[in-house]
Amino acid sequence: MHSHGPYANQSAENAITEGARCSDGSTMMTVNVLVCDPIHQDGVRLLREAGFDVTENPKVGRDELLQQVRNVDVLVVRGRTKVTADVFAAATGLKVVARSGVGLDNIDIEVAKKRDIKVVSTPGAPVTSVAELTIGLMISLLRQIPFADQAMKRSQWPKAQLMGRELRGKMLGVVGVAGRIGTEVAQIALNGFGMKVIGYDIIDISQKSKELGFEACPNLESLIERADVVTVHVPYSPSTHHLINDSLIRRMKKDALVVNASRGDVIEGKALLQAIKEERVFGAGLDVFHDEPPKEDWEKELAALDNGRSVCTPHIGAQTFECQRLESVTVAQEIIKLFKG
Repeated sequence: MHSHGPYANQSAENAITEGARCSDGSTMMTVNVLVCDPIHQDGVRLLREAGFDVTENPKVGRDELLQQVRNVDVLVVRGRTKVTADVFAAATGLKVVARSGVGLDNIDIEVAKKRDIKVVSTPGAPVTSVAELTIGLMISLLRQIPFADQAMKRSQWPKAQLMGRELRGKMLGVVGVAGRIGTEVAQIALNGFGMKVIGYDIIDISQKSKELGFEACPNLESLIERADVVTVHVPYSPSTHHLINDSLIRRMKKDALVVNASRGDVIEGKALLQAIKEERVFGAGLDVFHDEPPKEDWEKELAALDNGRSVCTPHIGAQTFECQRLESVTVAQEIIKLFKG
């Protein structure tokens, strides 16, 4: 349940380094890089300065991608571009897929392994941005800031109905606390807001809990039952699909908040909507969704709740200038290291 780092493949890395040298071993052959999604120009500049031939096509469509990828050594993507089996099949010379960001669910990792293609990502880059947004969603819900703002924009003054709650003293349950973002959220909550923090992960977190000062929960059920705020920070995989399901949601406190800035399908969205409508939980702060943008009626309804019980943002966790630059530069450095050794 903790955040995953870049996928390492030593034989692929050796092959890349060797393949990037000319026969006399003296200079690098031209390495073609296709950037499929928008990334900060500092990363692009680093690649060009290192001698890579970089093509930027940040709005490339599916058919065009299948054509362009044929002569590419490196594919740079964010979350929009899906690097599926047919893309790998078309990319006969592909050596590296570089994900500027964290999640690898848009890349067919199994095909990459079979083809000995290196997959790298930048799991450390968005930590601060996502953690800060997570805290922002909590405060927005507890103080109903978006609801109050919209009322003011309609020339209303709903002060009497906006009795909020403080973060200080509340119990925060961090699911995936061993990962970078989960750890950062726990630290901000403990040190910045005076919250009590309990954490759960699939790996041993006893040492980390002592170092940071949070309580390690033995299981997910106990965390769910005790937390005033549940925040989820796990990668998406078949094992984390609907990790927070209807059964667990029914065990939450009546005034609990649910925050999700990881992946939409980690939480059973329909069950969460129903719990909010039936006032079995207070509300949800969501930056990620089952479909992005939401397409199904239930998810549109969840995002559109106008009673102050849902605060939704369009997957902006990593959308800060600082994060975008760090992701771009980090991914460029990873590519340069792979080819130049």
